Amino acid sequence: MSVKNMKAVILAGGKGTRFRPFSFVIPKPLMPIGEDPILLHLINRFKKSGITQFLVSTGYQSELVRAYFGNGERFGVSIKYFHEEKPLGTAGPLSLMKDEFSDDDYLFLINGDIYTELNFEKMAMFASDNKLDLLVGYVEKTEKSSFGVLDISHNQINKIIEKPETTFRFSAGIYVLKGKAIRQIPNLEFYTMPDLINSYLARGEKVGAYEIKDFWKGIENAENLDEVSHRVEEQSS
Repeated sequence: MSVKNMKAVILAGGKGTRFRPFSFVIPKPLMPIGEDPILLHLINRFKKSGITQFLVSTGYQSELVRAYFGNGERFGVSIKYFHEEKPLGTAGPLSLMKDEFSDDDYLFLINGDIYTELNFEKMAMFASDNKLDLLVGYVEKTEKSSFGVLDISHNQINKIIEKPETTFRFSAGIYVLKGKAIRQIPNLEFYTMPDLINSYLARGEKVGAYEIKDFWKGIENAENLDEVSHRVEEQSS
């Protein structure tokens, strides 16, 4: 399998409400990390894995995203846009792109508010090698409680667990799908990736999980944006 023929779908239609009032002027995909916007960092990371064809789902302030990126030529890539007239969720926008993929084509789907140093080629090869129609990238995170936790039964304390650690595995908003998975998404309806995943599981079909060990950060607020900006600045210095 060659990733050079793969396309990446980037979801860039969100309103960025947690960035208000700044997002009233600048759409979230154009929020700067250093000198370049979030979306350009994503595109450049894909380019490092040999992926240069992009389908961008737009919504809020789509004209600004289009004006900045154009057809992608000046960034050495190809970009096609698909506009959501109403919010379609994390999977619904794929229904606008069904004609772009054959059933056996692999594609990436990624949230447009992510910064990652993931090797996309390795993730794509994992999906191909394991013959998966749907692969979910996940991040493992361990959180330490600031409290002593009581183990209680029948109104009696069995033991105290001092500041226990809990490990979570959560979706990173990065997926590899086959084109035939898109055929299951209803047209122009709000439909999420959890909806699609659950439909697979309900039929007893396999959904793969891929641990992302490279740096990953969801840019959900200004604090996360600052953290990523500092990282990029340190790497470039």
